[in-house]
Amino acid sequence: MSIFRRDDPPASQQPAPNNPAPTPRRPEHKAPSASGNRAPGAPATVTQVASGCRIEGKVTGKSNLRIDGEVVGTVEVDNDVTVASGGVVKGDVSANSVTIGGRIVGNVRGGSKVEILASGRLEGDVKASRVVLAEGAYFKGKVEMTGGQA
Repeated sequence: MSIFRRDDPPASQQPAPNNPAPTPRRPEHKAPSASGNRAPGAPATVTQVASGCRIEGKVTGKSNLRIDGEVVGTVEVDNDVTVASGGVVKGDVSANSVTIGGRIVGNVRGGSKVEILASGRLEGDVKASRVVLAEGAYFKGKVEMTGGQA
């Protein structure tokens, strides 16, 4: 045995390393639709006001809106608005559909529906073609049921 001799065979005699299979591509993440009225294949868009965030002023848009934080001012959205259990809106809300799990102090206008969940609080008037109040919901105001679109 020589001091300078390698125990490994020369590179020309070593077996070729295994070529690992290419890593599979991860499928693109698609958010679940917040509204069932979008075209098939169209991306679901939801704008979120996160918990701990406060927005002052007028909020407008065409996408769905989820409020976990606080909005002080008017909200006018062409699609659906969801005020989550920790969300607060101090101002009027106008949207196609409004779901209230948090608190709204202001008038609400829903094109198709306004729903107040058991954890929801609404202090203001409602105008919509359908109004749903869950058992345990808090509501102080008046309701105007429209025959068609509000």
